[in-house]
Amino acid sequence: MIRNLPALFIFLSLFLISCTTAPITGRGQLILLSEYQEIQLGLTAYNQALKENKLSTNKAYIDSVRQVGTRIGPVTGKNYNWEFNVIESDVINAWCLPGGKIAFYEGILDIMDNEAQIAAVMGHEIAHATARHGGERISLGILAQVGAVALQIAMRKKDSAVQYAVFQAYAPTVLIGVILPYSRLQESEADQIGLIYMARAGYNPEEAVTFWEIMYETNKGKPRPPEWLSTHPPTLKRIQAMREFLPEAMEIYLASEDKKIPVRQLH
Repeated sequence: MIRNLPALFIFLSLFLISCTTAPITGRGQLILLSEYQEIQLGLTAYNQALKENKLSTNKAYIDSVRQVGTRIGPVTGKNYNWEFNVIESDVINAWCLPGGKIAFYEGILDIMDNEAQIAAVMGHEIAHATARHGGERISLGILAQVGAVALQIAMRKKDSAVQYAVFQAYAPTVLIGVILPYSRLQESEADQIGLIYMARAGYNPEEAVTFWEIMYETNKGKPRPPEWLSTHPPTLKRIQAMREFLPEAMEIYLASEDKKIPVRQLH
């Protein structure tokens, strides 16, 4: 018993040290790796992504993404080494890796009307980085593995058929009951934080709702998994939640008259 005390102390200390808080929302978080480690992982993944994908030569898209990014980055309060790129692809997506490495695909820019809609997506993606959602997901994976080991130890004296049945149930239960709901929570949180970031930078947050309405129409009729099997909330539910987040963001936007960015069309 005494031999296990140092390990228990280290384990509990790790949990205490790793408690942090998400920006804007104030949600408590448990992250089991340092922000430096997270940023290094993001940089490695970013460099690999740039090697594997062709960068866009669309100057209008590149200039707009970088202009919006350089406005939003500073209002987050994070001193990241921000990078903004556009990838030549018709994929309707964008992403931000830990440390502020952002890429938009041409496909998502094709369906946007103006730079404020870029700001909506930019704010959302940057929020994933500033809220350290990547570190949270890694930590959740670590805890799931720890749980699997603990379960294995607890079941070691059980019949092998019972062990097999329990372990077969463990992975999908963790995925559906913990990991996927957590992912949807992070997406909703990134929407909320992103609205604040775009408003602080001078972009009209109402354009975020408009953009997601465009996304809904673009994807209408396409097959998608049921909500409980999805990493993202359904688009209509996101729009509804965004409308609820909007008043706070609009207050910030309307209060900063000198920072408002004129609407600049993309096409």
